[in-house]
This record gives sequence, C-alpha cells and structure tokens, in this order.
Amino acid sequence: MQSLSITPRASRATSSTNSSNRRRNAAARLVCALAVALIAALVPALAQAAKPAERYHAHFSDSFSAQLCGIDVNVELVGTDNFFILDDGTFRDTYSIRGTITNPLNGTSVVLSSAGRASGPPPVIDEQAGTITFQPTIKGLAQKIQTAHGPVLLRDAGIIAFAATFDLASGELIAHETTVNKGPHPDADSDFKRFCDVISSAPT
Repeated sequence: MQSLSITPRASRATSSTNSSNRRRNAAARLVCALAVALIAALVPALAQAAKPAERYHAHFSDSFSAQLCGIDVNVELVGTDNFFILDDGTFRDTYSIRGTITNPLNGTSVVLSSAGRASGPPPVIDEQAGTITFQPTIKGLAQKIQTAHGPVLLRDAGIIAFAATFDLASGELIAHETTVNKGPHPDADSDFKRFCDVISSAPT
C-alpha cells in the first residue's frame, strides 16, 4: 500500500478550540479522505441501542503548512462537525469539510471537499503492541478534488468501511484495509494512489 504522508509544519490556526488539537484533527480528516473515507452510515440498530452519552459540536477553520504527497503546500480548512460517543463506546459523526491546498511556489491550488456521516465501534487498543485500530463505516461524499475554478479531478462517494491501525505514540498510520466498498471509489480502488497522482500533478 502506498504511504500517505501529511506532515504539519507550521500553523496559523483561527479555530475557536486549541490550535494544535485542531491541526491534528485536520490532518486526520485529510488522512481519512485519502484513505477514502473523509467520511458515514448511521446504522439504525445502533441509534436505537444506545442513547448519546457525549456530544461534541464544532465549527472550525485552520491554516497550516504541510508536506502532502512529497510536495510542500499550504492548507486552508473550514468545516463543521457533530460527534456523538454513545454509552456503549460506539460513535457516530456528521461532518462537512472544505480544504484548499495551495502550492506556495506557483500559487496553483486544488479544492478538497468531504461531507457525510460516519459510525463505528469503539477503537481497539493493543497496549502491548502500542497500537489503536478504528473501524469506521462512512456514507456520503468521501472526497472530491477539483481545481479552484475548473473541473473535478477525483471523486469518491457511496459507502465504504475500513480498519485503520495507528501507532499510539506517534499517530503514524501503520496498516489500512478496506472492508466494504460500494462506490464509485476510484481512489480506494487504486489503493489510494490516485489521490497523490492528482495532488502531484495539479498544484505544481
């Protein structure tokens, strides 16, 4: 599987919440988009089985520099998020995110959009291995990439589920497996190579 590299370098956050947490959340959202999700089917049985124990609502914007697919870029994000953690540890999430990725060397940019609903079981933590695994199901527009004033370059939409394992200490993505794919999800079908192909050719 191709390595997905998003390395935040400097932040100019305008979020109402903690800047560093928002930047990490933004990067995580982008990773989800690359992994085809950035996002979620609410299972009716889940909604009936448990009442919300915790609810988080956020409207945020953030600006930061990063290295994405080997290219130094500036990222501008804006979005809303409604996140529920239920009594049994399961979660559901409804979100909408729009990001502009710009190459500062030439000013060219692409726009990444993601909107939908996600749900999943509690994360699985393996303390001995030092890992945490998430298994979300995502329904909606996982990602759409288009030029700032031009055509759509890549679009993934439908239902997709995957298992993603991260290192607990570093947050690095260790393994990713798609378990359900009812697309079209051309990026997922390419083992997530299409995203970097688009990013590498568009904002350069």
